[in-house]
Amino acid sequence: MKPTLFTFITLTIFLTAFCAHATTYSQPVGVDTFVSSGEPNANFGTRGGMEIAAPTASQPRTQMTLLRFDAAGLQATFDADYGAGNWLVTAASLTLFSSVSIAGQQPGNASFNRIAAGGFEFDLLGNDDWNEEGITWNTLPSILPGNNNGNTLTSLGAFFWPAAGQPSSTWTLNPDENLFQKISNGELLTLLGQPTVGSTVGYLFNTQTTGARALLNVTAEAVPEPASITLLIGGLCAIGASRFFRR
Repeated sequence: MKPTLFTFITLTIFLTAFCAHATTYSQPVGVDTFVSSGEPNANFGTRGGMEIAAPTASQPRTQMTLLRFDAAGLQATFDADYGAGNWLVTAASLTLFSSVSIAGQQPGNASFNRIAAGGFEFDLLGNDDWNEEGITWNTLPSILPGNNNGNTLTSLGAFFWPAAGQPSSTWTLNPDENLFQKISNGELLTLLGQPTVGSTVGYLFNTQTTGARALLNVTAEAVPEPASITLLIGGLCAIGASRFFRR
């Protein structure tokens, strides 16, 4: 049976109501630093770069980074778009900018490892209470899980840094419920970057002091309103009734 004009109009209304309109906004990092096993008591919060690096024979030290974002700005922006509580986070990614990014390069500061391709990961850290100009390798364990302190660490994905000269890279984070909830609530959130097991990575990227700072990119879309759900049910019933009475 050919579709009727009534059916076409009903489907048009249905699609208009339920085709979600998504928007994406970026939140610059608020606080960032790195820690190094090679200088376990040193703080690097005022440096212009951060690094995720695995130990090598010539540079036997591990480097980890900490990035803290304040999602209050994202929450306010999405609230303005959709209304408070009327939106859902559907995706998140992290954009990092690198001034030294070719394999084999040695950054000018001797505290950094040589640039190298390799695997790394980002994790959502449950404890956001750390000081950019105070944290060191030796104090990092105080905010990591352990000793029944209630801290958590949730994987947001493993990635590969090719060290091929790219000035920026965007890494799509796992759709983690805790991450999305923190963003929806406008909370602080901390990402920990570290090399994966067996990696040879040396990934250097800029801090907020350089201007091209890390960005948390978040996509959200509207939550269907009760009126739209009623419209869906009514539309489907109308389509079914139309088909039934035209038999």
